[in-house]
Amino acid sequence: MSRKSDTTNVVGAGATGGALGTVIATIANGMDASVYKSALIISAPLITVGISGVWLFLKTVFIDSYVNKKADEIMQKALTDARANEDRVLNNPNSSPVHKRQVRKIIEDLEKLILKRIAERTEITLTD
Repeated sequence: MSRKSDTTNVVGAGATGGALGTVIATIANGMDASVYKSALIISAPLITVGISGVWLFLKTVFIDSYVNKKADEIMQKALTDARANEDRVLNNPNSSPVHKRQVRKIIEDLEKLILKRIAERTEITLTD
């Protein structure tokens, strides 16, 4: 995961937990003095941390992996479609050599983009 993704996840988890903790503390402050009020006020920070942890776990394990899987599927579909178009262009006798080179370059760029995405996800730095 990149540093930006880590920061975004932590901020999102903090906002989620913090919002619920604030709501609980607000409800508790509106109650008459009782054991329940004290318990809610004391447990609000713990609930905040707990909810933040649960959100961070769910986002990392389920949401991010689902989004990555869908993005990979879309990128592979785009590459498959582009390769099919490349085959049509390369086999078309009316296509100019310049156009054929341009299409090959686009396919190469798409392949590089996919490799870059894989490298970023596995935290490998590619150099030219």
